[in-house]
Amino acid sequence: MRNFLFAVITLLFISEFSIAQENEINNDSILKVVTVTGFSKGEKINRQSAPIAYLSPKELDKFSPHNPVMAWNTLPGVNLEQRAVSSYRVSIRGSSIRSPFGVRDVKVYWNGLPFTEANGSTALNLLSNTQMQELEVIKGPAGSLYGAGLGGVMQINNFPVSNYSPLEIQLSAGSFNQLNGGIKGQFETGKFKTFYAFDHQQNDGYRDHNSLNRQNYQLSTRYQINEKNQLDLHLLYNDLFYEIPGGLNADQFAEDPTLARAGSEPQNSSIDQKTLFYGIGYTSFFNENLSQSTNAAGTYTWFQNPFILDYKEDQNREFALRHQWTYDMNLNTLEWKWDAGLEWQYADNSANNYGNVDGVKDTIRFADELNIDRKLFFLQTQIGIDKWEFTIGLSSNLLEYQVNRVVNAFAEPFQFTRNFDNELIPRAAIKYQWSDQNMTFASLSEGFSSPTLDEIRTNEGSINRNLQAERGRTYELGHKYYSRKIQFDATVFYAGLRETITTYTNPDGVVLFRNAGATNQLGTEIGINAVLYKNEESIIKNINSRTSYNFYEFTFDNYQQEEEDFSGNLLTGVPQHTFNQVFDFDITNQVNLNIHYRYVSEIPLRDDNTLFADPYHLVNLNAEYKLPIQAKIKLFVGMENLFDTTYSLGNDLNAFGGRYYQPAPGRNFYVGLNWKL
Repeated sequence: MRNFLFAVITLLFISEFSIAQENEINNDSILKVVTVTGFSKGEKINRQSAPIAYLSPKELDKFSPHNPVMAWNTLPGVNLEQRAVSSYRVSIRGSSIRSPFGVRDVKVYWNGLPFTEANGSTALNLLSNTQMQELEVIKGPAGSLYGAGLGGVMQINNFPVSNYSPLEIQLSAGSFNQLNGGIKGQFETGKFKTFYAFDHQQNDGYRDHNSLNRQNYQLSTRYQINEKNQLDLHLLYNDLFYEIPGGLNADQFAEDPTLARAGSEPQNSSIDQKTLFYGIGYTSFFNENLSQSTNAAGTYTWFQNPFILDYKEDQNREFALRHQWTYDMNLNTLEWKWDAGLEWQYADNSANNYGNVDGVKDTIRFADELNIDRKLFFLQTQIGIDKWEFTIGLSSNLLEYQVNRVVNAFAEPFQFTRNFDNELIPRAAIKYQWSDQNMTFASLSEGFSSPTLDEIRTNEGSINRNLQAERGRTYELGHKYYSRKIQFDATVFYAGLRETITTYTNPDGVVLFRNAGATNQLGTEIGINAVLYKNEESIIKNINSRTSYNFYEFTFDNYQQEEEDFSGNLLTGVPQHTFNQVFDFDITNQVNLNIHYRYVSEIPLRDDNTLFADPYHLVNLNAEYKLPIQAKIKLFVGMENLFDTTYSLGNDLNAFGGRYYQPAPGRNFYVGLNWKL
């Protein structure tokens, strides 16, 4: 509590300081204020009464072209983990503690389309860097508008492109036989804007049995019917294969972090999936007050996953629809806005589990027909009076799982249906706009996160009938100061979670899930963007800085397993301190240098807090050189993990046999070329 009070006092001090300094800021327009979706579509980020992080295409471009990990990890409150190559987990305020496979507890939209599956998981590895050109993150519960997910909401965009070229080619190579090639472009003809892209990526990986091969094809188009109506169409095809090296124990991690877990290679532990994702978006502006947006998406996935213990083969068919109405009206000094709508997701999946003999599919063990039906209804109103704004939102959430086991080699076939209770999720927020540059907000949010189907129906085929949805209440106080040279965001929060879902591994290596009573989560998040130097007459033209810091004091409360009481222990998998510093130098008009420093404190690996992952420091470099010729050619070179630190980018928590560690690459390099027509 002492740390929490200190954070509140610090935040109030910074608020007063920024107000006092407002008139001293140079009026040169340097840092832009972006418009985001957030809780109020089409409002600037510094006016939203919520903690929202944003990463621009330019900022993403200053990091490795092979994956988005280090770029995303510069944002306050956000941690993108990577176990195998292209196997991601997103942790927003520690939300990845229940994510041994894929992204959970976070809602994701791509170009406005619902991208998270009906069961609550998100296959983020369907997207290459080309499909992830802009990132917006709501941190914390957003269930009043977006439904399930205590971690937050991510809006990922890459269309339409603002500074577009009809043809752009990029080639790069790097350590571990990394090869990347891509071609993309956007052109306009009449009322149409069309974007196309193809990417190929392959590498052998840092560890044994850790190769990757991926192709992505995208076609997106916008038809501007008239001034008030537009239609978007999207088509994305992903062909992905990657090997899974598995976790190591402490001795293996220290002796040779490039090793794969015993059994991974002979059993061909890997993911082979092909996915077709398609969507349509229609937006109408009936008048200056009333508008609507409708986004529908479908997915078909063919999935194979040989593992040490078994061999999974799935076919997944998904459909999602989000429909939203917005009404704005201005009555003298009163501004009133309404948002209302629904989101519906349905999945019809076939999931088969076989024996695995030397990496080859063997006798069937069980086969399931799975149906998921998820519904969300939401209503939100915002009232602005002078410098005050009040927001109240409420959603209703329904979820049904059906498991029809049509083949069962160990027992009789059966049917199982789980209807979760209707979750009513409110949110209230208040903000005060001190000036155009300064704003303070406070919010109270309820949130929930229902178990995914993979948590109810575990890998070995058992049904976890008692697993409950996580529920929580979050209190937030934040301040935003946005001038043309400094952009400052700070938030302090307290989240009390009940029925927290945590993971553990049984002696057979199967990941299982359980409710862990309650957790208390105190946190502070700070993000600062600043222009440190600007002089067009000197060799060094610009020096920009981006800084982020998280302090988390997350503990278990009332958590007991059999005879062990873990109450008061630090929450597994969450570091207390994370710090990022990015310096960006523009040297002459041709050279750019980007330096990234990252620090992560020790991370508890077990609920009993008897073992921690060591803290680590990382330094990453990226340099670009634009050739002084008429053709738009850019050369780039980069180095990650400059000091060859041994660390893990994602840990397996409470792992049986001590296999907690998923080693990240040591020092590695990349070099490439980008050409635009």
